[in-house]
Amino acid sequence: MKKLFCFITALIISPTLSSQNESDVLRLSMSDNLSTARVTSLGGSFSSLGGNSGSILSNPATLASYRTNEFSASLSISNDEVESNYLNNRNNYDRLKINFQNISYVQSIPTQNNDGWNRLNYSFTYNRRTDLNRKFSVGGYNSESSRSNVFFNSAQGVVIDELESSSDYLAYMTYLIDTLNATDNYISSVENIGQNQYAIINEYGSIDDFDISVGSSYQDFIFLGASISFSSIDYTFQSRYLEDQFDIEQDLNSWTYNENLYVDGFGMNFKLGSIIKPAHFVRLGLAYHSRTYFDIEEFYETSMSTYFNNGDNFYNDNVHITSPYKINTPSKTITSLAIVIAKKGLLTFDLENIDYSKANISSDYHSGFQQANNNITSYYTKTNNKKIGLEWKVKNFSLRGGYSVFGDPFRNNINSLKREYISSGIGFQKNAYFFDFALVNLISSTKYLIYDDPTTINNINQVVDLESSRMSFIFSCSYKF
Repeated sequence: MKKLFCFITALIISPTLSSQNESDVLRLSMSDNLSTARVTSLGGSFSSLGGNSGSILSNPATLASYRTNEFSASLSISNDEVESNYLNNRNNYDRLKINFQNISYVQSIPTQNNDGWNRLNYSFTYNRRTDLNRKFSVGGYNSESSRSNVFFNSAQGVVIDELESSSDYLAYMTYLIDTLNATDNYISSVENIGQNQYAIINEYGSIDDFDISVGSSYQDFIFLGASISFSSIDYTFQSRYLEDQFDIEQDLNSWTYNENLYVDGFGMNFKLGSIIKPAHFVRLGLAYHSRTYFDIEEFYETSMSTYFNNGDNFYNDNVHITSPYKINTPSKTITSLAIVIAKKGLLTFDLENIDYSKANISSDYHSGFQQANNNITSYYTKTNNKKIGLEWKVKNFSLRGGYSVFGDPFRNNINSLKREYISSGIGFQKNAYFFDFALVNLISSTKYLIYDDPTTINNINQVVDLESSRMSFIFSCSYKF
């Protein structure tokens, strides 16, 4: 009866869910290095050149170089491979995806005045900014740590009615933890640590951008452009966790904890760009991307089950719709250089500067994000993304190669999200039609905390090492008219 009363009370008085944190901010602040096949094959370094819609995304001034109209579409086929290492056990997951990477339309309008501004161009561009898909599994025997302690330690000193509804309260309702002689003193059904652990983490979704851009050139010497970008977030996180086969026989046989998080969001930013041509073979570019101002809503559901050796089984779940909140990602500046070699080749360089510590999270409904913002300032830092590309034309064919390295946003090596992109490609032109192919491999490694127990946070037996590789093939077709 006591637990039934507490269950009814929890339906009426549900504590605020505080799942949003600095990790969510970082996830939305990082971008991939993919656009059209030509730009991608050059390592993404195309910010001081024009004639390809992929460059408009980084520097809208490149739009001003267009002298014709253009429609283009790019298809991406990607294979993700993630290798996890947890408790010296390795697991691999592969996943194949097909999606439209980029779709654009460019309109070039010649001007009739004699003031040196010889055209006004505009474009509409869709591009997948960030691919949020990832899946991996872990499993092994852990003799030093149990996730049950996360709920047990968090509940101590908290009265039953005020337990976190999405986690600690579920542990109480399924007898993973229970009270002892008081309403805020708990015992755990995991009497001795030493058990097998299994987890499957599945993430999928994307951040997609739609840019409206304008650009104009002055005597083909100065090129200026501006964009307004609308971004949408569609992200799902699913976690399935199990502990069983305890070292020492006890009443509890096994328990599971499942999480489902659904995130929808909409954001806006603006971009400004300029290019100058000091010599016929040199282009110098500078672009600024403002913060992206996201408004986000979440739907979060959790469930827990316990299985006891006497045959008793218990299940409880929780559904929580969070109050809308805001994330502002950091701004970005891009400096670029392109060298045209005898009208047959290109050598391009881009340098992006991003300060991830300037991101923030907030809400109009409560002020519970101060700790997350403190962590953003403490954990993240300023970094650079370096890109280089080379193209050489042989008759109607163009051969391309590129390399880019995205700096680690973490301060003091507390983790690593450094990424490397190695790319190559080929292009073919037939009259007004352009066909481009790119092959790019993303390599990254990071650490993933399978659960956060502050009492054993330094225990290596809670950390998963992840090695990721994403091979993407992009095909672009363009028609100029």
